[in-house]
Amino acid sequence: MEERRYRVYLAHDANELPELAIRASSELIKHKCLPLGVGLSPSAFNDQWKVVKAMIDEADVVLLMLGTCYGELSPSGVSYVHMAYIYASTQGKLIIPLCQKKAKFHDIHLTELHKLIASYKIRWWSDEKQQLTELLSIIRQIRNLSTMGLDLAGRSTGALPAVASSSNANKKTAEHVVKPMMEAIDSAPLLLENERLKQEVKKLQAQLASSSSLPAAASNLPDLDSSVTLTYAAKVFSGGNFRAVNDEWTMSWDEVFLAAAPHMLSPISEEKMRLVISAALAPKVQEPLKRKYPNGHAVADVRLTSDAMHRIKIHLRSHSLIKEALHGRDIKWRLTEQGDSYLTKLYSQAPNKQPANSF
Repeated sequence: MEERRYRVYLAHDANELPELAIRASSELIKHKCLPLGVGLSPSAFNDQWKVVKAMIDEADVVLLMLGTCYGELSPSGVSYVHMAYIYASTQGKLIIPLCQKKAKFHDIHLTELHKLIASYKIRWWSDEKQQLTELLSIIRQIRNLSTMGLDLAGRSTGALPAVASSSNANKKTAEHVVKPMMEAIDSAPLLLENERLKQEVKKLQAQLASSSSLPAAASNLPDLDSSVTLTYAAKVFSGGNFRAVNDEWTMSWDEVFLAAAPHMLSPISEEKMRLVISAALAPKVQEPLKRKYPNGHAVADVRLTSDAMHRIKIHLRSHSLIKEALHGRDIKWRLTEQGDSYLTKLYSQAPNKQPANSF
């Protein structure tokens, strides 16, 4: 039976902890998990909140990373990271907080958020060494969840009560379920952990031995530096007004594939494929567009054109990486077996590279 790869949404403020996000992505990939997420900021939420929610919906676990400040505020006065936490908790997701110990300027809002998430087991860190230790411990927890008899797929339908719920009963129930579970994982016998690691090494050795037998179509795909020029539309804001612009950007084919593939383990619509690839493209074109258009101070609504999507579909389909999946009258897209194999191959070839859909 194929080993399950858990999907982990990385929730953090766009202006804080970018190095931690990259390190978390890298370690998750090394341990056969799929990182998802975007740095949470006003520009991301203006046109990508649907993508953020879709990523959280698909995630098995939400890794909530908090630094020394509360984060940028939304118009409602709640930080964007806090908003992501609230949505994840209302969807019944398993949330694991990873927090820096010292709060900047004694941020009262951050302190209140720490109190709110205290029902979960918070992982605290104060330096890089402790940060890595706690991160690896979290990944071991995620990898061991299947041994606890937990079906994480059920969490998207509310298998666990939301800790942020207004119901005190639900909050206590969530604490009763989640906290003992985490403590049980932490207290697992060392011999069992050693045996699990041995089995994982054996599986990795078997994967390496069979890597040369990947389907020809997948192994013949262009290397990481092979690129494609994609057209897109966007809005550039200046002085309270915006200008609708059309431009183009060059990405590697593997960047395009890495942006979409983790979402295509299950069938998705073409529109969702467009959204997730556009979300990967958006941060790349922000600064170039601001420089290109005088007085431009913000960029929003970055969206691939229909022509670009047509090229992407043709390319990925011609290499047998994606296929149509009919759902009633709707046509959706999902990875083929070759696509799944190639996704694993890309991760193993570039273990230290941050995935294109996590920024």
